[in-house]
Amino acid sequence: MGTSNHSSVILSETNQRTYHRLQQALRLQLRHQIFIAVCDNINLRNYLAQQLETDLLSPNQSKISSPLIRLKLDLSDPNPFEAIARWSAQNPSNLEHQPIIGFQILGVEHLTRQPPAIQWSFLRYLRTLEQYLEQLEFSLLLWISSPWLCCIEQSAPEFWNRRTGVFEWISDPTPSDVDASSVSEFSTEEKTPDPLKQLLDQIQSLQEQPASFSLRQAYQQLGTIYRDRIIAGDKTELNYTLGIQAYEKALEIIPETSFQLNHGSEPDNFIEIWNDLGTLYWMRFHQQIPEKNVSANVLVDLEQSLICYQNSLMKTDPEIEPDLYIKIQKNLGIAYSNLATWQDTTQNLEQSIIAYTEALSYLKLTADQVNSVQIEDYATIQNNLGTLYWKLAQQSQPIPHLKAAITAYTEAMKFYTPQQDPLNYGLLQTNLGTAYWTLSQHQPSAKLLLQAIQAYHQALTYRTPESAPIACAATYNNLGIAYWHLANHYQKSEIRARLLKRAIVAYSKALSIARCLSPTQLTFDPLATHNNLGLTHYQLATDSNLPLLQTTRISLLKTALKHHLQADINGLTQPETKPLTIGAISDSKLAEHHQTTLSYLLKTIRAFYNESGLQGQNLALSQIPGHLLPEILRVL
Repeated sequence: MGTSNHSSVILSETNQRTYHRLQQALRLQLRHQIFIAVCDNINLRNYLAQQLETDLLSPNQSKISSPLIRLKLDLSDPNPFEAIARWSAQNPSNLEHQPIIGFQILGVEHLTRQPPAIQWSFLRYLRTLEQYLEQLEFSLLLWISSPWLCCIEQSAPEFWNRRTGVFEWISDPTPSDVDASSVSEFSTEEKTPDPLKQLLDQIQSLQEQPASFSLRQAYQQLGTIYRDRIIAGDKTELNYTLGIQAYEKALEIIPETSFQLNHGSEPDNFIEIWNDLGTLYWMRFHQQIPEKNVSANVLVDLEQSLICYQNSLMKTDPEIEPDLYIKIQKNLGIAYSNLATWQDTTQNLEQSIIAYTEALSYLKLTADQVNSVQIEDYATIQNNLGTLYWKLAQQSQPIPHLKAAITAYTEAMKFYTPQQDPLNYGLLQTNLGTAYWTLSQHQPSAKLLLQAIQAYHQALTYRTPESAPIACAATYNNLGIAYWHLANHYQKSEIRARLLKRAIVAYSKALSIARCLSPTQLTFDPLATHNNLGLTHYQLATDSNLPLLQTTRISLLKTALKHHLQADINGLTQPETKPLTIGAISDSKLAEHHQTTLSYLLKTIRAFYNESGLQGQNLALSQIPGHLLPEILRVL
């Protein structure tokens, strides 16, 4: 990095390496990246910020318009995300005509001269990162002084945990601009434990008086503090226990009959306490779930959450408080759906559907009549209903339940726009495609398969290898299955071959993306996909009505053999090459997969023989690894 424009600034070798690391990270132009740059010397900071803007220019860009936009923090309302939103609204043409790498926010150091309330508001804004993240199509580079680094880590965990990298420059501070003592004093005197201590002191004082609504509200606030700690990532057993005890104590303070007598003059927060207590039990249940097993003791938390939600529902008038009623019904629906995974599947799925349907009865509005939160609620509930009906179809009455799932997914689609929420839109299209495909297995129909294929193609517009590689690979795998089944609906070899070739393209794309992912991330079995690819090539090679040269048929059979061998579990000797299913399913299922693969290999070897006699058979056998030869030769 040159220093000709700022001859007074000389970077040490360490600082130059830090600069180049940050520059390279920004050049990747990834979305949703959060970078924290720490520099106590304002002159050096300004030089680095300017140099980044210059170095990130592409050769065909004007030096006037850098792809890294500099914004100054508004000290009266220090919300960096709103500052980005305002700039984007005011400069739409810039976004359309030039590539934007990201935004760098300067001026945080001046917050040390602001009142504590302003300083705290900045940290609170950082904690709201999640609600802005989807809109943050670019990188965010936040310049801070070193005392703020500890403050952000301790008091804005949501922002800190989302960071992509922290880049620190070693330098002497700028006394006129950085007041480290101010931030240090702020971080020790107003850190999180202080409000908790004050609240505990208040509770101790109130306990010396007769039971009161103030004491109940204090216990409710105490439970909320522990709940917020858990949400922020501090998921210790102690926080769960203390939070639950605080909410339960709040409910014990004043009997319900006494509460009802005072309802006219006292605030009604019994409902919120029951709902929050149910949510805390539900959160603890999820914290304790092992991967494939769950004990009766753990299920107690989930069942307790259901009791709490039902108690809150009994005290809620949906005509007076529809939003609260909808929220509790949604919580109830989620809890019943979770319970269905472990016991009484059909009954609990039906209870979950009842809860969601009841919530929907208060959201029967068109998109132009409701606000964005209600639209999201409506679409989410419809999507969840679709999944519940799909699961119920696996238990009983598949045709009516799958049709209900399709109706729910289709209704949810009306309230999702791919421009605003591409990944959820892609998820919905995938769910819809799977519902159509599953229905086609019970009501064989080329039309249903075509609808599934159309939905999967729509999903792949938004589930790309870059934005959602895991989901994209799974959707391509589903698309391959749908094309394969559709091909078998046609008698004409030319049509069937065209559809089988599309299945091959989809399967190959799924495996190509899967190779770049960890096996534990995949939601489909790549070994089964290899078998499917082998079978598809085999079908093309053995269709006598297709005008293919013998060399082409042999080539297709070679490819089929290769994929069936890649699907052979016993041939995978390296643990890192084995997919998740190998460690997760029973020995009997593994044996079944091996036998399936073996049968495909035998069919393919026989096809070699049918095509070119012993010479073809020997060619195929020469490709078989030694551990499989005894089994194959015994059958042949």
